[in-house]
Amino acid sequence: MLSGIDPSTERFLYEINRIKARGDRAQRQISSGYRVIQPSDDPGAVPEIIHAQTGLDRVRQVQRNLGQLKAETDAAERALQSAVALLDRVSVLASQGASTTVTADARAALAGEVGAALERLVAAANTSVNNRFVFAGDQDQTLPYSLDLTLTDGVSIYAGGPATREAEDANGGRFAVSRNAETIFQNGSEANVFGTVNELRLALEANDEPAIWTALAKLAPAREHLNRQLAFYGTVQNRVDGELAAASGAVLDFQQTIARWRETDLVEASLELVQSRTGLEAALSARARLPRASLFDYLG
Repeated sequence: MLSGIDPSTERFLYEINRIKARGDRAQRQISSGYRVIQPSDDPGAVPEIIHAQTGLDRVRQVQRNLGQLKAETDAAERALQSAVALLDRVSVLASQGASTTVTADARAALAGEVGAALERLVAAANTSVNNRFVFAGDQDQTLPYSLDLTLTDGVSIYAGGPATREAEDANGGRFAVSRNAETIFQNGSEANVFGTVNELRLALEANDEPAIWTALAKLAPAREHLNRQLAFYGTVQNRVDGELAAASGAVLDFQQTIARWRETDLVEASLELVQSRTGLEAALSARARLPRASLFDYLG
């Protein structure tokens, strides 16, 4: 109790301050747009807001990562489409070179075209996005291959690393997103694309018809192998697109959760402000109407 103030007055001042505090809080909520500005505004809402904000931050990071991955995956898919088209062209050149009516000079010219296709295949294997070589595996700052016609496969030894990279989805799951150039273009257990194309080039240069036919027979499995790699990246593209859509939905959900716990309900806050002002005016008016008798009023 305040010294010198009677209980009735003290109670009146307490109620006035309480009503004013309600009005001030409502005014802050309307002005800021937030119902919860500090923990004391609603202690029970704080854990919910923190949880939702943490989830929102994580999903937004997932979105950024998936956006970068989409650019890389799209580039990889285009590179492999180009590689498949190049093998189709090489197959046509091989069929022309296998003809018994083709001269040595004509085969030499075809060898030049095959060599150019090999160079473009190496360029496809060296595809980069944002300073990352997409087929270099975990060593994405390293150029995977360079053309080297002195070697059996016509290219240098693969300089990248294994492809162990995974991406995170909106729910915290992970999925594989890449294969390295060695698996794609120089897979000894399935098909050696570089080796087959260079073998054909050498056979055409040597005017060696049996060797041309041998290389021609290897082109179909090489093309099938490349198509499987292309299908893998097509699957990754679809997964990335789907996860980006899911992440966008998760962002919206978290934003709505945060808004529900934190942001101002303008109708409710406005009503609270009006009620507090009305209550304050009523209290002051009622207080003003109270009798103000003193000891002197009772003296004759």
